[in-house]
Amino acid sequence: MVDQFQELNPAAFRSALAQFPSGVTIVTTRSEAGTLHGFAASSFAALSLDPPLILVCLDRGADCFPVFMAAKHFVVNIVTGAHADLALKFATKDENKFADGNFELDEAGNPLLPDAAAVISCELEQAVPGGDHVILIGRVRDARTGAGKPVTWYRGGFLPLGERAA
Repeated sequence: MVDQFQELNPAAFRSALAQFPSGVTIVTTRSEAGTLHGFAASSFAALSLDPPLILVCLDRGADCFPVFMAAKHFVVNIVTGAHADLALKFATKDENKFADGNFELDEAGNPLLPDAAAVISCELEQAVPGGDHVILIGRVRDARTGAGKPVTWYRGGFLPLGERAA
């Protein structure tokens, strides 16, 4: 029997994924020591309405990985065009990611962006291995919407909703 699948070219896979516009989020938490941590994620989705669950994927190689694995709560901030530079900063290993953001703390002490398109506060329900990432499943404890329009990530750049793609 001939294997119909050849060795996958990682660059071709990334290129194919870039053809799918996805939302952009900044996911945040606070460590037990009180330090703020976060990462940018485009792998985010609603999982269930009853019970209210979301999922977001975290790279196992991220500096904040151990903190999120130990965290009881996290916040998903759906970013607007005004947060584009901030989201790019959260996609790096920069140590001072929170310096340029207008973050506030929620009831659990986790950072949130009050001017985000939406803010979803979660309790960590489960962490499921998924290749080089882990899928964080969060039980939604609070959800708020803002006035700004979310942006999508498409072909390596931000694309505001309501505009035509090139």
